[in-house]
Amino acid sequence: AMIPSAPSGPPPPPPITLKYIGLVEKADGTKIAVLSDGRRPIHGVEGQELEGQYRILKVGLESMEIAYLDGRGRRTIPLTGK
Repeated sequence: AMIPSAPSGPPPPPPITLKYIGLVEKADGTKIAVLSDGRRPIHGVEGQELEGQYRILKVGLESMEIAYLDGRGRRTIPLTGK
């Protein structure tokens, strides 16, 4: 019997564990996401690099999208408010 081989290539990145805890909307309409890594708040806007390893893809009123800089590990994080 053939044993299926594991897919080759790099292993998937670890899941992004940041929490989306707040949203600040500036007068010009720019949305600033406020995230938490469990230790301190981190904030950024769409397209911004965070912590040298993530990029904010989209900031919405109820959720935001984030991924690793190479585009892997894309995740939608709901706004939890805490």
